[in-house]
Amino acid sequence: MAIVAVRVLRQVRRRRQATLAAGPRRELLAFVADNGEQGSHGLVAIPEDAWKAAEPGALSLLGKLRGEAHLALVSVFLRRGTARRALYDLRSRSRVKRARAAQVLGDLELRQAVPELCRLLTDRHAEVRVVAVRALGRIGDPAAAWRIIASLDQSDPVASLLATHTLVQLGPEAEVTLSAALDHPEARVRAVCLEALGLLGATGALDRVARVLREDSVLDVRVAAATNLGRLGTRGAVEPLTEALTPARPTALRSAAARALGDLGAPSAVEALVSMIDDEHYRVAHEAAHALRRLGPRGLRALREVLELDDAEDRGRHAQPSSAAAHAREALAMASLTASLEEPVAVG
Repeated sequence: MAIVAVRVLRQVRRRRQATLAAGPRRELLAFVADNGEQGSHGLVAIPEDAWKAAEPGALSLLGKLRGEAHLALVSVFLRRGTARRALYDLRSRSRVKRARAAQVLGDLELRQAVPELCRLLTDRHAEVRVVAVRALGRIGDPAAAWRIIASLDQSDPVASLLATHTLVQLGPEAEVTLSAALDHPEARVRAVCLEALGLLGATGALDRVARVLREDSVLDVRVAAATNLGRLGTRGAVEPLTEALTPARPTALRSAAARALGDLGAPSAVEALVSMIDDEHYRVAHEAAHALRRLGPRGLRALREVLELDDAEDRGRHAQPSSAAAHAREALAMASLTASLEEPVAVG
């Protein structure tokens, strides 16, 4: 009987909440459809019990809006005191309330909340830290960069992928902070900052990233430096990447450098990559061949020349093609397949 009574009460409450939220929901949708130009006073005047019932849906709508409609709805929330209550809840004893408040402030893109959200980066609960990092990314204030970077160097750190995505959301203004963090003693921090710089296309950090490629003591960090030099898309990256191809370098670094040269798209790297196609390490040769494929006509011509040279050699009647020829043939086949998929299909 107690279970039945609880279920009945819940159903009654759910129906009452749905009835209360129906009117505000229609006003919200009309407000958004009008791009926030009219109706804000009506939303502010909605009775508190009806607004409380409609607020969860309004908050989920807020996270999906951009532009004028988003700004107009944010104004409504600010006038109703949502931001003030969320700031207060950031210090709640309940981790659920802290996380929910952080998400609301992120959706509101409230820069005044950045210091308090940064404080949550050391929260004892991982889920609260995750929501705080996401909220800081949504707000996009570069002032949060150092605190996000510091959150990577904890006993229970923020996930690297999440931190990288958030640092990229902070925009080019965070580039100076990210470059400075390449001297951080923790390898994980350096790797995340390299990834963020590459995704930002921070060409101003080229010399710093190249220095990490040459001098860092951790191989994974040097591999990350090579990968992100390729993303920077500047000619200045060709020299350090070509230097990383030398046989004295670790295999993982050489293959990453070859792949990065292909991403870079610099025809001047053709000669260096051709010399790697017959490398004794499969991964290096494979990446070099496919890097040439991505370099366009000049790279494809170099691959064909490798095949022609192999065919011209006196290998005997039953001899197998060289490994260089095999890699070149594979890359050319991939180029042909890609070209055929990109051809427009005739209709009619």
